[in-house]
Amino acid sequence: MLRLNFQVSCKFRCEPIYSIGGSLHAVEVLTSFEGGYAGGKMEPQKFISSLDTKSKRELLLAQLTEINAQSLFFKNNKLLCSLNIDQSMAIMILEDHDVQEIIEKNDFIRLEISERFPKIDKTEGNIILDALAEKYELWLDDYGTDFSNINTLKNTKFESVKIDKKFFWENGNSVMWASILDNISQHCASIIVEGVETGTQLRSLKYSGVSCVQGFLFPSVPLDDIEILMPKKGYYNL
Repeated sequence: MLRLNFQVSCKFRCEPIYSIGGSLHAVEVLTSFEGGYAGGKMEPQKFISSLDTKSKRELLLAQLTEINAQSLFFKNNKLLCSLNIDQSMAIMILEDHDVQEIIEKNDFIRLEISERFPKIDKTEGNIILDALAEKYELWLDDYGTDFSNINTLKNTKFESVKIDKKFFWENGNSVMWASILDNISQHCASIIVEGVETGTQLRSLKYSGVSCVQGFLFPSVPLDDIEILMPKKGYYNL
């Protein structure tokens, strides 16, 4: 557990991402924050955006250090690990040797780009994102929100695209769903659908061309307890 200051502490959890075939494919590492002036849990995205550069670097290094501590688990099980970053963190990754060192010795790490990344949906793209994509494997988070569109996929090379849960809930049963997935698949190696909460939703995606799924159907665990996510045979049953 990292203490960013005397008022706020943070804990690391991992949400499993399963392949459509049933094997554990990756985990997304998330950070929760407690404390502050009001006490209790804090909204992660809002809190991270409020941090100054020094505190944000401290947080990023803590996240990467905790992931590195589990490196044997990821490597031995051939799993990936995604971590959300914003633009200021992207700059740190491009410029900070300590940050680069951890990422580059753990090639299972994937950098997950927020849909709020500046100019992510513009035709001209973002030069910081372009530089990051040249060195590291990127995932696009929450595709289908108001902040990302097909221009985003054309601008930047993403290994995987994660479809926003609300977009899936609203469009997963529409006649356009297959066409939407086909268009996305032309710009990435794999598609991950977020927001899978029921067996019915999971089964509806089995033959859709989707690569992986994530959601409340697959509970998160503390990062320190990540081995719990590996069933005895490594698979869940559809």
